[in-house]
Amino acid sequence: MQLFYTSNPNATILEDDEFFHCTKVLRNRENDNIFLTDGRGNLFESKILKIKKNHCEIKKLKKIKTIKKNNTNHVVCSIIKSQNRLEWMIEKLTEIGIDEITFISTKYSERSNINYKRIDKKIISALKQCKSLFKPKVNELISLNEFLKNEYKKSNKYVADISSKIEMKKNNNNENSLILVGPEGDFSKEELEILNKKGYQGISLGNQVLRSETAALISGYLLVSK
Repeated sequence: MQLFYTSNPNATILEDDEFFHCTKVLRNRENDNIFLTDGRGNLFESKILKIKKNHCEIKKLKKIKTIKKNNTNHVVCSIIKSQNRLEWMIEKLTEIGIDEITFISTKYSERSNINYKRIDKKIISALKQCKSLFKPKVNELISLNEFLKNEYKKSNKYVADISSKIEMKKNNNNENSLILVGPEGDFSKEELEILNKKGYQGISLGNQVLRSETAALISGYLLVSK
């Protein structure tokens, strides 16, 4: 199945990167059928009507299926210094099915800007590669203090803590879950104390000291596998 992404399921044209991938890389032609997802669990079949210089005209034929999720899994991670490592993390979190990603700045964060356009391209490429119908929501960079103003009262709340020996509990009730992952230098003692007071359970990711992107991926996997 050749899968393409469009934010508008009723779109009548395919353009930009998706147009190039469809017609130049995969060499689809007029009257070929292709599959589209809106990143919200929907899969559509469409037909290419006409290929022009910078876009192709398409017609939606039918909705193939809709997948519903019972809960959301949210990874909240300190911004990573390396853009390449950041993009690798985003790609892998998309592949394993994380629903929402938030970047936070903490005491030991080493960066303050993010190229969201590049990140969006990585996400779209990853969801197409693994044939996923869900595009994770990526939130703007926010300070830890600002993030903690959100209560998330009906969610399982965790923080990756190397000093913890507690394992993540099984999510038997299909509740929403989120986990916070610190920077290379970890959260400060004061930040961990605040997180604990806010109801975030410290959990173990194992005995090894992990890079932030590795910790985020393992944390995400623990969320979706529970």
